Amino acid sequence: MKISHTNKSGTADTVSRIFGFLSSHSYISAFIACVLALLPFHASVMEESRFGIGALFLVYCVVSSFVIAVVCGRRGYDIKVSLPFTIAAAAIGVLGISYVRTFNQRLAMVMIVGTVLSLTLYFTFYRKEFKRQFNCLLIFCLSFTVKLTYVLGTTVYERQHDVNWFGEPDEAAPGHLGYVAYLFYNHHLYDSDYRGISQYCHPPLHHALSAVWLKILNGIFGMDMDKAVESIQVLTMFYALTIIITAYKIFRYFKLDGKALYIPLIITAFHPCFTFLGSLVNNDALAWALTMGAVWSTVKWYKEPTMKNIVCIALCIGLGMMSKLSAALVAPPVAFVFLVVFIRNIKTSWKKYVGQFTVFGCICAPLGLLFPVRSLIRWGIPLTYVQELPEMDQSIKGITFWERITDFSLVQVKNVYENWLWRDENGAPHGFNEHNPLIAILKNSIFGEFINGNNFASRQYMDKVCVVFFWLATLIAAAAFVSIIVGTVRKCKADRVQKLFFVSFYVMLVGNLYMLSMNYRFVCSMNFRYLMPTVIIGALFLGFVMPDDEKDGNAAVKLMKTGLLAASVVFAALSSLVYFTAILY
Repeated sequence: MKISHTNKSGTADTVSRIFGFLSSHSYISAFIACVLALLPFHASVMEESRFGIGALFLVYCVVSSFVIAVVCGRRGYDIKVSLPFTIAAAAIGVLGISYVRTFNQRLAMVMIVGTVLSLTLYFTFYRKEFKRQFNCLLIFCLSFTVKLTYVLGTTVYERQHDVNWFGEPDEAAPGHLGYVAYLFYNHHLYDSDYRGISQYCHPPLHHALSAVWLKILNGIFGMDMDKAVESIQVLTMFYALTIIITAYKIFRYFKLDGKALYIPLIITAFHPCFTFLGSLVNNDALAWALTMGAVWSTVKWYKEPTMKNIVCIALCIGLGMMSKLSAALVAPPVAFVFLVVFIRNIKTSWKKYVGQFTVFGCICAPLGLLFPVRSLIRWGIPLTYVQELPEMDQSIKGITFWERITDFSLVQVKNVYENWLWRDENGAPHGFNEHNPLIAILKNSIFGEFINGNNFASRQYMDKVCVVFFWLATLIAAAAFVSIIVGTVRKCKADRVQKLFFVSFYVMLVGNLYMLSMNYRFVCSMNFRYLMPTVIIGALFLGFVMPDDEKDGNAAVKLMKTGLLAASVVFAALSSLVYFTAILY
């Protein structure tokens, strides 16, 4: 039975409305997806959650029955014909779940179900006139599945940075979770000099939001406290997803399309730094989400310098600094854009911009500076205070900074995981500490600090996979860096001011990391989590330098774009494999 023109038109209208809703409410949709996907499991499959398995089975049944009904309808079959197929699909699901017992099996089930459902929905409803939307949504869904699986396999005490433990009432426990616990139980900031307590030097936005989230889950819904604490990862995964969404909005703002869109989006969506960022319960994810919000709002304000857009910039920077002071690194590039637009319009609209800048300052300054100014006034803590680290084995103070940044000896990349000095049972030191910032960030941008050969002790073939993954990622990073240089000097879809805005932000981030590495001589100071927006900037410039699809008649252009697309797809596949395998026992 053929589909009538009316049915085609009706389907197209429905698809258009769905994509319109997702575009207009993308952040809300991402939050709902995180809540529905993570809360039934309490953000972890470490302990069996029958409710989580049941919720996943329900989703499987609803989607499969819907798909079967649509496919039967398209072929002109009566709705009754779909019933036995739906029952069969449910039976297959029951059979599959009956074999799910172990931690690894539960993770595999989530990964398989998420991937199969994403592909099934894509191929069932795909329409050529919505090619870009379907392709990008598939990338989002598959990336979401990878992040979801990794978060479910990572507790709040695994592969984390400075979390310590969740404290008890009247206890100022150290670490990010201790900070959350203090706010949860006491409902106010620590009211004394915090320099002796790890991580209390950070502004409180992320920790306060986490405490409120715990109040909702534990205080209102009565969730067990340990499970509620695990569920903080619902928030951090949401923050990580908003970064991918914001990156997509920036890519589309510059009208990237075809391979020039898919390649940057695949690299960003599947980049390991945003996979492990979603599981980190420190303040990194929220800070970078708000920082990228400031970047996106600045791009919009440059084109439409309205009060609404500048207020968005002020809120993003101010709240970003209220989560982590390093969010202020975006402020100088934003100020550069402000200055250019003001000079261009100084003769005609200077009053308008002075008014906007005044409002910006009145919003941004109090939000961003309230916590450090309070600490300066009450306890004399410097505005740019950074907590000192004690002497430990990861210290690299014995090597001068010049030696570190100029040492590219091949012994450093013999191991693609980050090198750390370690001691045997007799206390004898072995190995060496990573010391070159560039080599260190290339490694921990892919594997973080915590993924290494120990994660693959029972799957040693993965070490070879990781070598391939590292060098592929390095080549892509090099291509992105070259694209930034080429795109800056060559005409492309961004004008000079927009390009300088992104490049100056890139330079600020990299310069800050090198300064941090010079002043705080420890391996942990050379970490890619201080550079995460550079992935998006590099991916954006990759899209800038790619010719439009209509110029694909050139054989060299075709080869370049096809090669980059293939490399990005392999990158995504290896990233998914490594981060799935790394959490298995």
